[in-house]
Amino acid sequence: MTFRRNTYTRRRFVALGGAAAAGLLAGRPSVGAAASAPAGGRFATEPAWSPPPVLVAAPAAGTAAGFVFVAPISFSSTTIPTGAYGPLILDDDGELVWFLPLSTVVAQNFRVQKYHGEDVLTWYEGAAGGTYGGSCVIYDATYRELKRVHAGNGFDCDVHEFLLTSRGTALLSVYNEVKADLTSIGGAVDGRLVEGIVQEIDIASRRVLFEWHSLDHVGIGESFRTAVTAAGNVDYFHLNSIGVDAADNNLIVSSRHTSTVYKVDRKSGEIIWRLGGKKNDFQMGPGAAFNFQHDARARVGGELTLFDNGATGPGAQAVESASRPLRLALDTDAMTAGLVQAYQAAEPRLGIALGDVQELPDGGVFVGWGAAGPFSEFAPDGGVRFDADFGDASVSYRALRFPWVGRPVTSPVAAVSANGDGTITVHASWNGATEVARWQVRAGAGAGRLKAVHTTPRSGFETAITVPATSGYVAVAALDAKGKQLGVSPTLRV
Repeated sequence: MTFRRNTYTRRRFVALGGAAAAGLLAGRPSVGAAASAPAGGRFATEPAWSPPPVLVAAPAAGTAAGFVFVAPISFSSTTIPTGAYGPLILDDDGELVWFLPLSTVVAQNFRVQKYHGEDVLTWYEGAAGGTYGGSCVIYDATYRELKRVHAGNGFDCDVHEFLLTSRGTALLSVYNEVKADLTSIGGAVDGRLVEGIVQEIDIASRRVLFEWHSLDHVGIGESFRTAVTAAGNVDYFHLNSIGVDAADNNLIVSSRHTSTVYKVDRKSGEIIWRLGGKKNDFQMGPGAAFNFQHDARARVGGELTLFDNGATGPGAQAVESASRPLRLALDTDAMTAGLVQAYQAAEPRLGIALGDVQELPDGGVFVGWGAAGPFSEFAPDGGVRFDADFGDASVSYRALRFPWVGRPVTSPVAAVSANGDGTITVHASWNGATEVARWQVRAGAGAGRLKAVHTTPRSGFETAITVPATSGYVAVAALDAKGKQLGVSPTLRV
């Protein structure tokens, strides 16, 4: 096989990739009524918002510390409903903590990472219905943008990986279409082939420190997916995660369409070993084999977690009856791979795409079920300690849990409505503020003469507080657990 690295234009490749993604994920059935969800609907304080509702099927019990991080999307549509999609932080009741509604792009792969020793929010931002050609975003704890990271050497990053390292670098995934002789698989002599590229970028200088091309190391004969896609190309590799093995600092690279996890030397780019696929270097123990996986991560002690999709499309392309979040034990001396644990939901779920398995500090895992929709937390013994889903058939590329302290530079927001019975309801919210314990309503005849009239515990994203009707002015103050004032809303005239 021969290939030429004359890449297609960004615009053409992005459009083709979006068409393929839309075809893959169209048609996920709805799982619940939006009206019954705690995080759905509109808020008095943020009336333009309509984020997807969240239905909690298994209430949180003994969960790890932190919030849930998702970025809901619909791959069956290339339009973006106003106020509906964007990075979303949830609490264990499915209530909003922070939401950034996006109007011209969608966010995916939303998570907390470290940058210069500080917790930051990161995500991929790109066209709706597509996975290529966007940018990778870093926000600080005040929800202000710090950086936008792009691939180098004329390439565009894509949704599948944006991993910050302690070196001040970012590992990025790139999809690159090249001209290739595909006659060995029954294709054209001048066919179009998509390779996976791993780049390590110095964030400060934007310099490319490392670049690995799948076509230099993995032949098309390793692929299980060599048919021409709806985009008109052959996506033989489908790179979908890049990780670092802390034991030796080399890379763990997941290829969905070869059903293989590769360990790659971070200096030479040579493949150290293959786990799974047609050229598997390991003897697989009972239940350890996987197909079309996502999110392969090396863990302490030689273990590896991954999301075994068991499928690469609807219908006949499903090779397993259900997807399985897996923990495997790798012995790289004996070259064996054994099943440590397969995590199971109450009912089998088949995620034909997307998905992740995040290891939690206590040895449990948080699982995003990808195209199946739900997200779950499992205890170390495999017991379910949280399970939820979007109520409108949205999906999230990954779903993760992290501790997070948000201190927005914005002010709290108040809204007032009359009840007709001699009372008013004051609605209070503060997007992204994680330390609010109580809300205090302040009222007075003059804007500069407000006094506290009622204090109540925070309840969900927006707290509704009923107080006697008053004439004059009203504001709300956010208080922490010790009663310290964190912020005050603008004053409203009643």
